[in-house]
Amino acid sequence: MKRANIVKEARVIHVVASALLLLSGVFMLAWKDADDTLIRWLIGSISVLMGCARILGYFANDLYRLAFQYDMALGAFCIIFGVLSVIRPDSIQNVIPYAIGIYVLLDGLLKVQTAFDAKSFGMKHWFGLLISSSVLSLFGILALIGLTMWPQHILVGIALILDGGENVWNTMGTVRVRAKKEERFGDLL
Repeated sequence: MKRANIVKEARVIHVVASALLLLSGVFMLAWKDADDTLIRWLIGSISVLMGCARILGYFANDLYRLAFQYDMALGAFCIIFGVLSVIRPDSIQNVIPYAIGIYVLLDGLLKVQTAFDAKSFGMKHWFGLLISSSVLSLFGILALIGLTMWPQHILVGIALILDGGENVWNTMGTVRVRAKKEERFGDLL
């Protein structure tokens, strides 16, 4: 498979996984009385899917290497967290909101760095990426502080919505595919 196709597929898979992350946040807000087992399975499976999409993106090797530059570590974190939330439900149930808050904060901070890297590459929308990733980082902090004040399902739902939306925006804005080279007579020999 050609490298450009891998990058395109990684971008599509990452956007789809991020959209599912966003929808899981909507689910958390809409069905606040959902069973804890269902919530745990939802968060666990979305985390594993997001982790796999992130790791695939890391190895896709896009042109500027901006969108996926930190995705190996974040992908591994997502997979480990997702598996633990399914196989060790009693010990992880109380940790889920904190883990998601830390994940959102870390993801936002890393995307702040990505925005500055996008500026150095001359991307026009770097400032929009900076603003959206800063808002995501601030909400990660708010989610961690607010866990004692507000219901967990609201903060977790909003965090998942914001992170999913930021992932879609960041991926669509920073992933670039190398242009195809024209075949020349000398290349055929």
